[in-house]
Amino acid sequence: MAVTPREGTLVNEPDWDSRSLVGLLAVVGAVAIIIGILLGRYLLPASKAPVARSPVEPVGSARPDAEASTAVVARPSDSGTSQPGTNPPQTPAATPAGRGLPGMPTRTNEFGIPVGYPHTEAGAISACGNYISAIQAPGNRNGTRIRPIFESIAIPTSIESLSKKVSDADLELTKKFDISSINDPKLGFLLRVVGYKTLSSKNDNVTVSVWSTSSVGVYGDNNPTLSPQEKWGTDICKVSWNGGDWKLSDANDGSDGPSITSREAEAIQLFTFIGRPTT
Repeated sequence: MAVTPREGTLVNEPDWDSRSLVGLLAVVGAVAIIIGILLGRYLLPASKAPVARSPVEPVGSARPDAEASTAVVARPSDSGTSQPGTNPPQTPAATPAGRGLPGMPTRTNEFGIPVGYPHTEAGAISACGNYISAIQAPGNRNGTRIRPIFESIAIPTSIESLSKKVSDADLELTKKFDISSINDPKLGFLLRVVGYKTLSSKNDNVTVSVWSTSSVGVYGDNNPTLSPQEKWGTDICKVSWNGGDWKLSDANDGSDGPSITSREAEAIQLFTFIGRPTT
């Protein structure tokens, strides 16, 4: 006998119980999964991203001192337009910051002295500043080191006379302060170049007055003439273009002053201090 569907009833009504149970279980499972995800996201601690740490310098590593890591160059506004010699001006080397500076040295020699200057007036000025600074360093005035220093930065015909000047000056200092050598730990011997004034610039020879501040004397000495005294003065530096670089041809003491507190100091051009080349 055929079964006629009744209005308002489901077809295949005997299968309803099993189907409804499966559907209910599926819904409950889905809800449980969603709740589990939410609980895991908001209740469980999130994993932390690794913290970036700045590199730690090894214990005991030595930093270069200021003298060993600083060079001087003529300031861009002070470099002028005159070009000694007939060679065209060379492109200034780039500083570590990427800026081009006139007179920039390109390397250091075996004694850490900046060398390799452009064949320009600015290059000659920078050479004078760095060469005078090197001569003023007590470590370079050791008896066995003076001549090799000048062999690396001076023209051959001036090496002997320049070496003798420094040796004679240091001998006078040891007698005046009653010390064993210029490197005696009792002696304060600090000299720093600050500025310059070009005295002459012709062809391949340039003369520069290098302005410096100094403090020379015996620490702890109650005698005012022997204790360290601050002074300002100049050195007259002459450089010549020789062997593809500016080389020292002569150096002498200049006049005292001007003091930083005097109006005359305003007329002196200042050096720009930069990090030395690393190679």
